[in-house]
Amino acid sequence: MALAWGGRGKLMSIAIGCFSVILLIVGISGIIAVWAGLSYRSLGTPTSDAATLAIVVGDAAARPAGAVSPVAASDTAAAPPPGTALATLSPSEFPGASRSPAPIRLNITFSEGEFEILPGPPGSDITVEGSYATNYYELLEERREGENGMEISLRLEPTAGLFTRMIAGLNNYDNNHPNDLTVRIPPDIPIDLHVQLDAGQSRVELGGLTLTDLDVDLSKGDFRLSFNEPLAAPLPRMAVSMQMGDGRASGLGNARAGEITLDTGMGGFRVALNGDWPAGSDSKVTIDHSMGDLTLTIPTDVHIADDSSNMVIFGGSMGRLKGDKEFPVAADAATLHLDVNTSMGGVNVRRSRPSSTDGG
Repeated sequence: MALAWGGRGKLMSIAIGCFSVILLIVGISGIIAVWAGLSYRSLGTPTSDAATLAIVVGDAAARPAGAVSPVAASDTAAAPPPGTALATLSPSEFPGASRSPAPIRLNITFSEGEFEILPGPPGSDITVEGSYATNYYELLEERREGENGMEISLRLEPTAGLFTRMIAGLNNYDNNHPNDLTVRIPPDIPIDLHVQLDAGQSRVELGGLTLTDLDVDLSKGDFRLSFNEPLAAPLPRMAVSMQMGDGRASGLGNARAGEITLDTGMGGFRVALNGDWPAGSDSKVTIDHSMGDLTLTIPTDVHIADDSSNMVIFGGSMGRLKGDKEFPVAADAATLHLDVNTSMGGVNVRRSRPSSTDGG
């Protein structure tokens, strides 16, 4: 009998302990909710104010703001021929060498809004235009000079807590994205570009830029990545992550990259490898996809290497990575080494005409 009462006592102690933890969690949550509500009442409705920012780059420091560099506007000899490996070029041979002899590292980190990153006119500065809720966020610019050249960071950071922003969003549902910013990048400056856009809608169009390295991280929303025309010089490698949303990447052949890595998951995604692949080139394309549907479109004017593979774990696959015999591919066409890995999702592999933008 004593043992029975002892067992019941232990169960009662465990139950009381669990109940106390629940009360503590509820109490803390209540305090946070009250504090967030008071904070929202203090800050008021998110108010979007105009934002204009110009970041002087290259030879722009020696000219009036807004003026176009006559050298950059007329210099066409610096562009390397298509198919040239960027790794073999010295900085003086980059298309933007007349303005910046070394690549500029540009970091863009924005969240909670509608964002665009687009090419700007030759000879221009890096610019940011649009609006953002100045009572909830802060637009920051940082510039550092190091041994490897200039590093520029653009960040849109919240100044209010997460719960406060959530309450503001619920109370202003019709204007749930008060942040709307567009970044323009001049095409005649070598750029080492790193982009992180989170929670919202984003469009990243990089066609025609001079990129020496590229990392793009898009998450939680509706996002588009495109290369509508070839980059000014081939790109050694690019890495793209698209997570938790609806994402499309198109014109990846116009990046002319030696190595492309894509990581997609938790949503629906379309990836199109169309574009101007350099004749005779070899590129490695690795795609890791999980939890959702992926449509992969491959143009019919490229070779698919025999070592390409499509592995599916707990999912389904339609289409084939092989099939060159079905299309008249030129002998000197680019060759793609594809490694596609899918888990807990489905992949649909399709072939399309070279000019098609299907999937993007």
